[in-house]
Amino acid sequence: MPPMLEIVAKALALVAVVGIGLGIKRLGWASKDDFTLFSRLVLTVTLPCALITSFNGYTLDRARLTLTALGLGLGVAQQALAYLFTLRHPRRERAFAVLHGGNFNIGAFATPYIGGFMGPQAMIYSTLFDIGGAFAGAGTGYAWGMSLAGEPGGHRLRDVVRTLSRSPVFVTYLGLLLLKLFDLRLPDLVITFTSVIGAANPFLAMLMIGIGLELDLDSGKYRTAARLLAIRYASAAVAAVAFWTLLPFPAEVRLVLVMVVFSPIAAMIAGFTGKAGLDVQLSAFMTSVSLVIGIVAMPVLYLVLHAA
Repeated sequence: MPPMLEIVAKALALVAVVGIGLGIKRLGWASKDDFTLFSRLVLTVTLPCALITSFNGYTLDRARLTLTALGLGLGVAQQALAYLFTLRHPRRERAFAVLHGGNFNIGAFATPYIGGFMGPQAMIYSTLFDIGGAFAGAGTGYAWGMSLAGEPGGHRLRDVVRTLSRSPVFVTYLGLLLLKLFDLRLPDLVITFTSVIGAANPFLAMLMIGIGLELDLDSGKYRTAARLLAIRYASAAVAAVAFWTLLPFPAEVRLVLVMVVFSPIAAMIAGFTGKAGLDVQLSAFMTSVSLVIGIVAMPVLYLVLHAA
């Protein structure tokens, strides 16, 4: 099969799995409530195993840790932009904007998606970026958003640390990063086990997205969603151009960065929104729209830039 045709086939296969998820939900075989079960399977079992497998044979170039700083920097910048563009709005609307402005669903979405296109090596680059993005989403964004929402004690450092420590993907990231920094490898028996389970990750992750996809919303809230999503993706486009044209990395690394900035809103944000007493319905709608955008934008970017 020609390389370009193979790339298109992989993209369509991943989108088709999302369609299967939507289909089984419409048939009544699964409901949107089952999203929680699939999310737990992906985030606690298949994705950590896939990451462990891909990281084990990778020799960490410490210069690549710049990717983590880029993830943190872009997340904070998007949060600041969301705050500035809603400066004249009530505090709780600013809180909602900040929470949704600088975070990325890389672990459960972009990493298996990119892995399906580009293989295990590319997953490592998205993972390094995601470590910084997780600090931005569950760190600065959480603290800032909760403070604006006026939740008593909701922005304490221990709450941020607790949020990060309860993320199996984030803990896996840190553990693997420490192993690589000390040049340690896991036993082959462990990798054999993780490779079998990790192979199921792309399918389960895309199926989960299809099951969780919801695009219904009260008509009066569409304008708010459109404004906040426009801020998110305008800044993502600027970042993508800067990453592609200015960074001194190989084309494969820059391509991964361009793709991950169009990752959907992180799944944890809906939980933060509920905890702050903000609009969970609007949050779920924006997350679903961002999933659709990611499903379309990431393979298109790959096809265009891979051929460049």
